[in-house]
Amino acid sequence: MPIVDEKNRQWEESGLREAVMRGNESAWRTLYDRCFESLFAFIDYRTGHCRDRTEEVVQESWLVAVRRIASFDPARSSFENWMRGIAAHVLKNHWRRWKKLEKLETVAAVAQESNPGTQLELAEQIGLALTALPERYRSVLQLKYEERLSVNEIARRWSESTKAIESLLTRARNAFRQAYSGLEKERPRSANHG
Repeated sequence: MPIVDEKNRQWEESGLREAVMRGNESAWRTLYDRCFESLFAFIDYRTGHCRDRTEEVVQESWLVAVRRIASFDPARSSFENWMRGIAAHVLKNHWRRWKKLEKLETVAAVAQESNPGTQLELAEQIGLALTALPERYRSVLQLKYEERLSVNEIARRWSESTKAIESLLTRARNAFRQAYSGLEKERPRSANHG
């Protein structure tokens, strides 16, 4: 990129960053529109074109960007490159979680083959953990994981923002983990006392 173009980009993105920090939504929209497609493609390629995973990482990357916009320095990199750096970090964290989930699914499949009753116990524990959650958490988890709706689809259905649904999903997943973990801790004791 020629020096003049680079200086123009820095000047323009500095102005947009300052406007965003003052609450100017159209400045944020300008930054968003400029790099959304390339960011989506960047993430989509790295998730193996898995639409759900891509959407999850894209949304979380934008949430991080909203929180960290003050740290964006146009003199160091373009907004698009800054967003790719955020996305790469978010992807790294998600890959760890996805690998854990894949291992759990493999263990569950092996357990089911060797002991069909195990799958029934697992389903029962999942059901118990879900019933322990508030209705709103239970509903959003069922839409996401049973009906396999995207965050955007849930947001449209509930007439809420995608940010609100993503935040709700995070809280619901954490609540589910705690409820499920509590059941796991109780299971050996009840088996010993039974």
